[in-house]
Amino acid sequence: AEEEARVLAIARDNPDLSSRLLAIKITDEEDFSVSPATVYRLLKKHNLITPRPITDLPAKKEWQHKTKACDEIWQADATHYFVVGWGFYKQITILDDHARYPLAWDLKPDETAFSISDVFEQALENAKALGHLQDDHRPELLSDNGPGFTSELLGNYLDAHGVKHIFGRPYHPQTQGKIERFHRSIKEKVCLFVYCSPQALKKSLDEAIIRYANTPHTALSNVSPKDVYLGKKEAILQKRAEKKRLTLIKRRLYNMGSQNEVVRP
Repeated sequence: AEEEARVLAIARDNPDLSSRLLAIKITDEEDFSVSPATVYRLLKKHNLITPRPITDLPAKKEWQHKTKACDEIWQADATHYFVVGWGFYKQITILDDHARYPLAWDLKPDETAFSISDVFEQALENAKALGHLQDDHRPELLSDNGPGFTSELLGNYLDAHGVKHIFGRPYHPQTQGKIERFHRSIKEKVCLFVYCSPQALKKSLDEAIIRYANTPHTALSNVSPKDVYLGKKEAILQKRAEKKRLTLIKRRLYNMGSQNEVVRP
């Protein structure tokens, strides 16, 4: 209690110092040590400090840990849809961060750890069917801080599969920007209609997602996510480059032939 009183007294005498600087000052000048977190907790408890607004927390413009190959990081997220007469349903998706390829998705009545683990299991099976994860390699799972993702049950399930789980910063969806944009693209197609049964919605989702996976993506050098995940990107780009080279040669020869033509009277 005496130490807490001394911390508060020094804080009142030095209102311009941050919690970190106060902790350093107290540790250097007093006969006891205190951490910046403890100073912050005490100041907050006695209304001597105003927490920084969440909206003002700094966030970088883009995800800094960019993946260089498939299966390094899988992103997971859920978005909701309304079905007339049935209520809200959750679309849970597992997306490869590098290829932006949707490995698995499903329509669930909730966003619990059971539903998330079910979709993740489908993603593992689909990845192996496409020739990935053959050497027992496991990707990291990136998600937000929703209750289903932070649950102990999902944590135990991922540990059993040897999967490391990392979380994005709260209130900053830039980290999960790829899967957020994916869900937005799907909703722009699916939400044009009203659905009266989960089966009808699921069918529309399947069609939209398959079309997305096979459509060339601007961020992938105009190669489809599926082709990138299957390792065909470099071959496709080389084929395009070669075709462009031959086309330019053909056009050059054609133009030179036109210029050499002599118009006779």
